[in-house]
Amino acid sequence: MTEPHARRARSLPYKISALFVLFGMVLALALTIQGNLSQRLIVHPIWRELLETSTAQYLNDAAPASRKDLPANGRVRGWRIKAGEAPPGMPAYFATLAPGFYDESRTDDFDSDKSYAVLVTPVGAERVVMAVDISDLEDLQNRGSVISLLIAALSALMIGGSILWLYRGMRGPMQSLARRMDELDPEQPGQRLPTAFALSELHDIAVIVNRHLDRVERFIERERSLLDQASHEFRTPIAVIAGAVDVLKLHDLSPAARAPLERIQATTEDLTQIMAALLFLSREPSGAALSETTRLDRLVAALVDDHAHLVARKSARFVVEALQPLSLDCPEAIARIVVGNLLRNAAENTYDGTIAVRLAEGRLSIQDSGAGFDTVAAARRYTQGLRESTKHGGGQGLGLFLIRRVCERFGWRLRISSDPARGTLAEMDFSTPEAARAADPRP
Repeated sequence: MTEPHARRARSLPYKISALFVLFGMVLALALTIQGNLSQRLIVHPIWRELLETSTAQYLNDAAPASRKDLPANGRVRGWRIKAGEAPPGMPAYFATLAPGFYDESRTDDFDSDKSYAVLVTPVGAERVVMAVDISDLEDLQNRGSVISLLIAALSALMIGGSILWLYRGMRGPMQSLARRMDELDPEQPGQRLPTAFALSELHDIAVIVNRHLDRVERFIERERSLLDQASHEFRTPIAVIAGAVDVLKLHDLSPAARAPLERIQATTEDLTQIMAALLFLSREPSGAALSETTRLDRLVAALVDDHAHLVARKSARFVVEALQPLSLDCPEAIARIVVGNLLRNAAENTYDGTIAVRLAEGRLSIQDSGAGFDTVAAARRYTQGLRESTKHGGGQGLGLFLIRRVCERFGWRLRISSDPARGTLAEMDFSTPEAARAADPRP
């Protein structure tokens, strides 16, 4: 039995979509890391070390200053600034820089077209400026960032398109298959699922389900055929017994012989009703069956009289408190079995007092004055009886089995409560819209 708060299982499109989203998140994280690594290369400490090494090599040269040449071409270039004058070929803003190291992020504030890493070193009243041009490297990094953004956007479009395709191309057919399966009516044999699905997996599922439906229908047909044949075979000996009883009742028999004869007749009638009920329950519901109408109030009154002999030798009696007119859309034999079982159980468990029978507001209640019982233990025995009757297929718990099947077929509700001080109350509710309708007050 499913717990009310159990987590709902996720659908296959949802799981695949979640996997695509996770892949997109991982890709976005990878592109972000790649962009950060590219940016770190632009501001890497290697540029400072390169400029410091070049400056130190220049300053440590033993040649006179007038003969010392700073690199004037290539990526790394140098200049000597005297009295704040900018040498030819040096970006003008280099002359305004105080001693120290300036990476690309700081020099961009002065020049957004070119990217430099600059080291300014004081030498007496002069300053030595060493700079490395990393503009090409930054341009390459920017192009890589643009490509990464394009890859991210393309990946997002592909992931979004894939998820949309999943929900349109897979979720729709799966829901269609589930809806068709839910619409299968067990009361209408011969129904099959469509197999024209674009997805081969759904086609295979539909084919397998149809094969299973074929096997189930063949099994049900064999069971019904067997039941019909068995019923036909049983009717003949039952009819013979009933005829023999009628013949014997024409003779002048002693009271001692009439008592067992009446029990034989009652048992024969019960068997006839049970066979009729089994045949009815074995067939699928039809409009013809629902067109049969039973006046329950009249049937209850007749059954109370029929079961009066069960309490004739006890200090107990049936008391009919109310019998409001009520018509049921079911065969009389079915209602007779259900009500008869309830009356019989009440009579067999009552030895003193009254058995109150009341039919009002679409509900039949039978209150006996027996000793009552443990409802938990009774429920356990009831369930065990149903299991045994199903396992062995015999008569164990046949009355319980019939009542359960009848209630399921017609939507009736049976409730049994017991109190050792008051006895047992059995209530059968016929008030569901499908089960009962108000009877015509006219006879």
